[in-house]
Amino acid sequence: MDAIGSFANSTVALIVVLGIIIFFHESGHFLLAKAFGMRVFIFSFGFGKRLFGFKRGDTDYRVSLIPLGGYVKLEGEPDDAITEDTAPRGDGNDFLSRARWQRLIVYVAGPAMNAVLAVLTFTIIFMLGVGVLGVRYDVPTIGAIDPGSPAASAGLEPGDTITKFDGEPAEDWEQVQIGILMRPSRDISMEIARGPERLMKTMRARVIDGKMGDIGVFPLVRIGQVTKGSPAEAAGLRVEDGLLRVAGLPLQSFADVPAKVRAAGDKPITFEILRGHERLSIDIAPKEGRVGISEKFVIKKFGFARAVKEAFRETWDRTVQMVSLLKQLLTFRVAAKSALSGPIGIAQAAGEAARTGIVSILFLIALLSISVGVLNLFPMAPLDGGHIAVLLAEMVIRRDLSEKVKIVFMNAGFVLIMALMVFILYSDLSKLPWLSRFLP
Repeated sequence: MDAIGSFANSTVALIVVLGIIIFFHESGHFLLAKAFGMRVFIFSFGFGKRLFGFKRGDTDYRVSLIPLGGYVKLEGEPDDAITEDTAPRGDGNDFLSRARWQRLIVYVAGPAMNAVLAVLTFTIIFMLGVGVLGVRYDVPTIGAIDPGSPAASAGLEPGDTITKFDGEPAEDWEQVQIGILMRPSRDISMEIARGPERLMKTMRARVIDGKMGDIGVFPLVRIGQVTKGSPAEAAGLRVEDGLLRVAGLPLQSFADVPAKVRAAGDKPITFEILRGHERLSIDIAPKEGRVGISEKFVIKKFGFARAVKEAFRETWDRTVQMVSLLKQLLTFRVAAKSALSGPIGIAQAAGEAARTGIVSILFLIALLSISVGVLNLFPMAPLDGGHIAVLLAEMVIRRDLSEKVKIVFMNAGFVLIMALMVFILYSDLSKLPWLSRFLP
């Protein structure tokens, strides 16, 4: 009964999470189409048979039987195989009669609304109180130094702790980093703790982006959690350990760690850590592309304005990470099996988030919304990115592509997406303990 109840909870959580994400995505297409005066026949929450709704103008606002997202039916929209046909009226308000730039914006609006959803959910999370990157409020210990930078020229070293910044006590990294950014082309003096020693260092901040200061230092990456039973726990890593190098390379942020671990496969990888004033070197063999550590976070609660600012920053950082992961997948630097999750994996994550609480659910919605937005921009039909690619090509050559070319492009994209879906489903099934032993 517990297994049945867990499955039911995970299924409900999956429906809610994906429903919200896809509904927001389709809302982007709907709102921009309406803004351009395009005729919208149907705006549906859910798929399949119409359950109930109302009609206003030309649009049928409905709730449909299958609550996994929604869809928009535009007059004259091409390649529509989901909704019922409605013949265009020939008055210029159909989708294909509009300028290419308008159609392109309508396609972009879907992924853009995924970004909006991510910002909204992250804003709520930061207002409720959530773990934020601990490094910003950590003691300003240097983890890595950019070669050839002012810090390197001044003799700063990884493991040094900044105790004073321009004569003032240095309390955390946020204070130090803001101070550096505000001092382009100015001398900065620091008191450095190196073990029992106290050293005075002076350096001139270089200018980046035309107006901000930089000296080329990066905060020490600290471990916030070690998963029980993980390779990291077995090797002896601890919470609060600082990561100096992984696989012989310095870290600019914790985001560098997963890529280095995945690149190692199942081979041992060397972690150089700082524990107090002691430097240690530990070899760890990853398991399924992971070693079982997570970044240090601290609980912070912000007002609305600060929460919005933090939400934009978090959305951007997560988007960059998602694009980087896709790049590594396409260049075969990361095993797809360890990096991708399908409906089973997402359902499990949704069920776990539902059991943990509202913040976990919101966090999952934000991450999946970013993933849906980024993946939909991939230039492969029938994704939004495929339609965008066709429109951009037509805008460059200043004429429509032939129907034959479009059909070949659409069919190729459909085959690739179906193959990817089969692979992801297989990957999901192979991770189930009771089934993995029966699969190759």
